[in-house]
Amino acid sequence: MKQKGIALIQVLLLSTILTVMLLSMHHQARQHLKLAQAVRDYTFANMALQSAEAEILFTMLSTQPALMHQSEGLQQWNFHGQPFEFNGVELIVQDTSGLLNAASPPEFLLTRFAERYGGPSALGRQLAAALADWQDKDNLPRLDGAEQQDYAEGFIRNSPIQYIEEWLFVKGVTPELFQHIRPLLTLFPQGVNLNQQPDALWQLSLDDTAYKELLLAREKGQLTSQLYETVTGRVVDEFDRFSTGPGYRINFTVQNGDVRLSREMTFRLMPYQKQPFDIYEYRMRTPPTDIMNAVSLN
Repeated sequence: MKQKGIALIQVLLLSTILTVMLLSMHHQARQHLKLAQAVRDYTFANMALQSAEAEILFTMLSTQPALMHQSEGLQQWNFHGQPFEFNGVELIVQDTSGLLNAASPPEFLLTRFAERYGGPSALGRQLAAALADWQDKDNLPRLDGAEQQDYAEGFIRNSPIQYIEEWLFVKGVTPELFQHIRPLLTLFPQGVNLNQQPDALWQLSLDDTAYKELLLAREKGQLTSQLYETVTGRVVDEFDRFSTGPGYRINFTVQNGDVRLSREMTFRLMPYQKQPFDIYEYRMRTPPTDIMNAVSLN
């Protein structure tokens, strides 16, 4: 009887060990399947991203921006940063001439920006001065500015900024503030296109009445330079233009299964030149350094 009890215990132990082994094997198999699916989804998403890039560039090179709204399938295109879908690709197209020059944005706009996002009005003046001190070659701080002695770590550039994220090193710029202002900045302004400024920038530069009237007109496709001048009192000329291009920043996103990949390109179009476009910046917004990390929706 005692031997039967020992045998029963041995059988139970063996069954438990086999069960644990099978569960472990099952878990590993599921992990391998998940990894294989992630690799497959990423591969197809990356292929779709490459195709989308070529298709978008071809579309912009072969169709004049002013005529896009008259072309079948292109009526939803805009160049002031409003998201839209094009052939299954999520697009955000921004004319860089509608953005602020990241090296020297107007002080009054920085002041209004600071006020809008809960900061003191003096912050805008301080940001403008600190940004100018960051780039000039001397070590004499401006009024409300900041030079090397005001930075505990690192060295200020003392030359023009090279990338927008450099703002994060400038005194007074917090990550929260930068997150809000980053979409409004560019290093490649190439003039001012008043009609292609994003909604958030119009809110800073116009009063509420003018903003609402112009926004409604733009949404209906009725915005003209004459209407803009009438509503704002601002003259449209060769410096403050009412046109589109030649520089653009495009964010395009594709999704396959649970994998979502995005790219951002900043480039200048020259459709009648031997080299039809120049790429200024090229970024993967979701770096594919780790296949499992590419699965962003799990």
